[in-house]
Amino acid sequence: RDVIIASANRKSAEHIKSILQRDLLFVSEIYQSGAEVLSYASIRPDAVVVCGRLSDGLPAVSLAETLPPGFDVVHLVSSSDAYQGFVSNMVELTMPLDRVEFVSVVRTLISFRVNYITQKTRSVEENDLLTLAKRRLCENYGISEREAHREIREMSMEQGVRLMDVARKILEED
Repeated sequence: RDVIIASANRKSAEHIKSILQRDLLFVSEIYQSGAEVLSYASIRPDAVVVCGRLSDGLPAVSLAETLPPGFDVVHLVSSSDAYQGFVSNMVELTMPLDRVEFVSVVRTLISFRVNYITQKTRSVEENDLLTLAKRRLCENYGISEREAHREIREMSMEQGVRLMDVARKILEED
């Protein structure tokens, strides 16, 4: 998952980049405006956006609300400018920045999305595996899909293993 920095202040952006890279977090882009971030978001599936004050005046809250699913914003803000509401894909960290907390938040957002994608992919793969195993039972024994599912479930409970393990075993036979 990419990390990008959005800040009108190039020097601050480079400093933030160095903090992240010291902790082995790669920063792929630095932008100065919300429009540049939105353009990036139109061609990429996801990213963590570390956001300061933007050159086009777009508030970080508006940016977070406009970004597509898969984008999270870490808003670096002075305590007097902190947003009082809730935006589901935005975390605010007040300045001066606590480096450990900052790196931890960015790392968590990166890993959360990666884990979510991995779980979703695994779930689809497991669903496909179960479907193939049921199909095999239907063909081999002339039973319905519902009966095949019940058979797999009963074998799983009897053997004390997951449904997917039974499905793999069925597919390995023959």
